[in-house]
Amino acid sequence: MLPPPPPPPSSDGAWFLDIDGTLIEIPETPSATAAPSAVRELLEALSARAGGALALVSGRRIDNIRRLLAPFAPPTAGLHGLERVGADGVVRRPPQNAGLDDIRARLMAFAGAYPGTAIEDKGLTLALHYRLAPEYQQEARRAAEAAVAAHPSFRVLAGKMVFEVEPTGYDKGGAVVDFMAEPPFVGRVPVFVGDDYSDEDGFRAVNALGGISVLVGAPRPSAARHGLPDVTACLAWLRQAL
Repeated sequence: MLPPPPPPPSSDGAWFLDIDGTLIEIPETPSATAAPSAVRELLEALSARAGGALALVSGRRIDNIRRLLAPFAPPTAGLHGLERVGADGVVRRPPQNAGLDDIRARLMAFAGAYPGTAIEDKGLTLALHYRLAPEYQQEARRAAEAAVAAHPSFRVLAGKMVFEVEPTGYDKGGAVVDFMAEPPFVGRVPVFVGDDYSDEDGFRAVNALGGISVLVGAPRPSAARHGLPDVTACLAWLRQAL
């Protein structure tokens, strides 16, 4: 059962928004997405209304998000919080972990042997997609887990038709906490909106801060206290803030 709908948006909110499955539909392949101009215009207006207190918190890379929404360039956390650019424009990211090269080689070998699976190299993280070959879900999971077995500084994060391989110690919740300590977010009520399992850290973070957590999509066990059935409903709710 989907959690109750969120309350009407407040003018004192600090917005933290996932992208795929939340603001736009999830594409069949990572390169197939383009954000509709109406979505970009909505985000620009919502950011202006909130005094700039709007950040995108996504599994995409920051440069990918910038291209997706150009010329709009709000504060952004990419790679599930591994890299982050605040309102000051400073990009913060750790150096690449040497173990990623070995993991990449292992996953590339797997993708070459299982048609329809694909590796998305995000620089600091990797994503093993199987959206075009859902019959290989279990094989993809085993391949990702085996690839990181010798590298304890990495973890496997399951998502919608994808297994993400990324360094430990970073998540969307941590990104939200960091943003909330900085202008223009500080002192506002945090609102986190997302759809995937990687968004659970964001939900828990805003719950702990007394904010509003919103799951978009089909009902599932979640820390989110509110729910919206799909992307269309999410965009309609966000428009209420204007």
